[in-house]
Amino acid sequence: MDGLLRKKDLVESVGVAKSTIADWVTEYHVFIPSLKHGAVTYYKPEALDVLNAIRELREQNYSKVQIMELLAKRGFPVTVEEAVEDVERVLSGADSRDTLLTVMQTMGQAVVEIGKQTERQNRIETRIEEHSERMDGQDGRIAETADQVAILRHVVEEMQQQLIAAQVEVAAAKQEAAEAKEQASKRRGLFGWFR
Repeated sequence: MDGLLRKKDLVESVGVAKSTIADWVTEYHVFIPSLKHGAVTYYKPEALDVLNAIRELREQNYSKVQIMELLAKRGFPVTVEEAVEDVERVLSGADSRDTLLTVMQTMGQAVVEIGKQTERQNRIETRIEEHSERMDGQDGRIAETADQVAILRHVVEEMQQQLIAAQVEVAAAKQEAAEAKEQASKRRGLFGWFR
């Protein structure tokens, strides 16, 4: 599957042991975007950002709960389906009370993040509307400019026609002047014989 990564790709890119990646993928799966295709799990490229952040936070000795909080604060999206599965697993008694608290904190953070994303989306929609209005104004100015250009073209065409007519008149006047000069020269020649 193009663009998707397998666990071995994650190990190579993040630079930690395969067992560590396996643990992180399990512990922080609500933050790690993945797709299942049959029995194989593929990871989206964004998973590398999450795993690198986890590695960095683990190197700073943060606990699992702190890392989950920091991942949420950094804006890594929580996959809602995975979070719901965690809650269902805890409610069925498969996990401890600490896990329930962690999951509930993660869900709370997910709700906060969804709220922030909604606010961001609203701001983006407002900006799009503003840009659309500006574009409409620019379209009007472009139409006005196009009309002015058409008028100027018409004026230029008329001036070119007037220039051509003037050139024809000048050429005709030069021709007449040359012919008049020639006739005057012939007359002088005739009158010069009679003197």
